[in-house]
Amino acid sequence: MKTIELDARNWASPHDFRSALKAALGTPAWHGDIVGAFLDSIFGGRMNALKPPYLIRIVNAADLAPEIRDLINDFSKAIEETRARRRTRTGEDVAVRLEIASGHT
Repeated sequence: MKTIELDARNWASPHDFRSALKAALGTPAWHGDIVGAFLDSIFGGRMNALKPPYLIRIVNAADLAPEIRDLINDFSKAIEETRARRRTRTGEDVAVRLEIASGHT
């Protein structure tokens, strides 16, 4: 599984996380910012440049504002749930994960 690291050291807002995630996934310019848009492009579409399997690891996240950390955790949970539902429904496992690395890297 390919690992992509996103450096959260300078993130000041949820927009910074979403922008970094879009860049890592290679989303089209018109890609939305809501969780559903990311789930659609990861699991349903072939629109992103980055194709599964992959792990997105957020590094240098120890000092993130709570709202950004909560957003990342919500994204991670949504990805896990969508992956499980798809596997149950279609038998296909789209191997994608999003996690916050522990400690500083």
